[in-house]
Amino acid sequence: MPQEMPQTLPEGVNPDYVVLIDGVYYDLCVGAGCKTNTGVRTDCPVGRRRYWVDGSGQLCRKCHYKIYA
Repeated sequence: MPQEMPQTLPEGVNPDYVVLIDGVYYDLCVGAGCKTNTGVRTDCPVGRRRYWVDGSGQLCRKCHYKIYA
């Protein structure tokens, strides 16, 4: 099985809110002081994401429910 090339950080992504795991970038939660790995790849289209907030970014499930519930 051929090994994948490491993912490059998409343009416009804030490097303070991503984590690189095994060559793949994942979004960290933008909730106040959270920065939990959301498990969402940075190259995942916004339309396919859960807990995405336009103008802010990716939230984890816990922060999303804390803010919007």
